[in-house]
Amino acid sequence: MTENIGQHAEGAARSLVELVRALQDRGIEYPGQAHSVYSYLTRCAGELRTAVDLVEASMQQLQDKGRLMSDSRREPLDDVLQRFTESSDAAKDLAGALHGRLSTAYSAIGHVAYKEKPVEWESAAGR
Repeated sequence: MTENIGQHAEGAARSLVELVRALQDRGIEYPGQAHSVYSYLTRCAGELRTAVDLVEASMQQLQDKGRLMSDSRREPLDDVLQRFTESSDAAKDLAGALHGRLSTAYSAIGHVAYKEKPVEWESAAGR
């Protein structure tokens, strides 16, 4: 049985919550860990923009098929769709900016993370 979109979104949210919880409880001990966290967050920010694009495309398909209607507030559908488009565009811009900044941070810490030598490597090299 395949998961629906809601289950995927819930799984992604739980992943981020667990990451934040782990960072709060244990912190980051080594530059390599920070590099991994930045990598993960950078991917998440990129995927967020993709997710908003997919929702936007789905809404457009529903509108093209005439399957959208106004909500219980009886607002004109065009007004609701206009606000949705504006919000989606803003969300994509924010996700793009976040992705760019996280990419910069990820790159900046990379050289430090690669200089870090795990204890296992040092003991193997000393044999």
